Amino acid sequence: MKKIFCAVLTVTLLLAGNAFADEGFSVGASVGYANIENNDTDFDFDANDTGYKIFANYSFANYLGFEGGFVDFGEPTDDILGFPGKIDAQGWTLYGVGRLPLSDSVELFGKAGVISWDADSVVDGVLVGADDGDDLALGFGASWNTNGTLGLRAEYEWFDIPDADNVWMASIGFVLRF
Repeated sequence: MKKIFCAVLTVTLLLAGNAFADEGFSVGASVGYANIENNDTDFDFDANDTGYKIFANYSFANYLGFEGGFVDFGEPTDDILGFPGKIDAQGWTLYGVGRLPLSDSVELFGKAGVISWDADSVVDGVLVGADDGDDLALGFGASWNTNGTLGLRAEYEWFDIPDADNVWMASIGFVLRF
């Protein structure tokens, strides 16, 4: 259901026009709450940490663009069979982005793309697993364009990583437009 909702939202936003986003380049950074959950019998893990991301965006039409960036999920830590366990995960993202204006300064956005990730699993200080992959990434959010150059944005991103039951990040950050 979550995948269908995100896909419908993304298509809707891609078809909508945008009254205030100009063509051009922007960069930004966000910090937020990252969660990694895995419910295996061998490795039951559900923890969160502070994550961050940096990104660059190029708008080639008033309502469409591309966004690429780096996301670090922090080092969520949980108890694994009585021992401290953590997952150190990060990745590079590439999205297609669509926008829907609500006013002259507020817009909603949706994005769909891919994350190229790698993760290390550590239990009691010992590396017990390392994995990587390229998987689906979806997101949506809202931005407030304060003065044409500086903007604020809040967003939720979900990552379809098959080795985990749930990986997501909710963040807030800034955007600097050129």
